[in-house]
Amino acid sequence: MKTSLQELKLSFKTPKGETLITSFDIGKKPNTADAHVTKKGSIFTVYVDGDKLDTYSSEKEAVKSAKDFAKLMGK
Repeated sequence: MKTSLQELKLSFKTPKGETLITSFDIGKKPNTADAHVTKKGSIFTVYVDGDKLDTYSSEKEAVKSAKDFAKLMGK
């Protein structure tokens, strides 16, 4: 079952003071995970399945780390 971007945004509660930049699926089916990138000031934060992964200085670096994390975890 494919989840739309709008549904992903609705299922993730953005922490106070942060703005949701992008949401996407990571990993291969059937073990996909939801990834979200938020921004607060000039810091980008990655969340995977609602858990904070890390903070980064650019959106590109944050998205890449989420995809690398999925590969590492075998998703």
